[in-house]
Amino acid sequence: MQALTIDPAVPFLVPESDTFTILLCGCGGTGSHVAQGLARLAAHCRDSGGPQIQLAFVDGDIVEQKNVGRQLFSAADVGKNKAQVLAARFSAVFGLPIAAFPMMLADHRIDHAGYGILVGAVDSAAGRQYLSNQLHNWGWRLWCDCGNHESSGQVVVGSTGRQDVLKGALKLPGLCAQLPTAPMLYPELLKEQPIRPRADCAAAMQDNAQSLMVNQMMAAICLQYIYAIVIRRRLTTFQTVVDLDSLTMRSDPITATNLSKATGLTLAQLRGTKKKGKQHDNRTHKTIPR
Repeated sequence: MQALTIDPAVPFLVPESDTFTILLCGCGGTGSHVAQGLARLAAHCRDSGGPQIQLAFVDGDIVEQKNVGRQLFSAADVGKNKAQVLAARFSAVFGLPIAAFPMMLADHRIDHAGYGILVGAVDSAAGRQYLSNQLHNWGWRLWCDCGNHESSGQVVVGSTGRQDVLKGALKLPGLCAQLPTAPMLYPELLKEQPIRPRADCAAAMQDNAQSLMVNQMMAAICLQYIYAIVIRRRLTTFQTVVDLDSLTMRSDPITATNLSKATGLTLAQLRGTKKKGKQHDNRTHKTIPR
């Protein structure tokens, strides 16, 4: 009889902080739904005595007629900047100060207070590269990335995309110190894809190629991760994959085996233990107003 080996899950813990800064990059199909949820969470924390949440929305696009009804915009918003529309709307609804950057920020630094969380709802390699640069160069702590196709998608929460930083992530017994970012699991996210006619989400939905519900589903999963980070201060999974055609969902627990598959590091490298023999790896300044 073969013994069954269970790989135990290890939590990623978020340190105590009185303030969280959450930067949402992308305010379109998924991002507009995420923006609403983030404002609700910030208001909930304010009203219940929880940590302060500072919000900022980033998007250089304007609202087009095809966005109305499929994203959280109305006919009166057409021609206006997406980030500014959502920031103004949810600021008024919830009584919150929400900053808006009506531009693509490239490599500009964005200052943040307390524990900084990046939320990506972009569909370009350049957008994800910007988020990666913010994470690694300017002290942000976590990056929650949302991505989707016609009727499927994934949400990945990570703290670094560097293998050298991930070595020893499981050195402390029963705890995980680092999580891999989305491009480590999906390297193609940092590679620009060939331009195809009507490739954007809104156009795809107009053609009924993209599910009307996929963006809202990805936003809900993203927001549950953010809720776990801010309120529960711990994560036990680091990736959730959804397929709406089959109505299935899978979340990957934070385990040594799953982290090894995701990062290309050996179990010994993740645990910071020595192993005999050679080992090989598998593979402009801006400030948020306060």
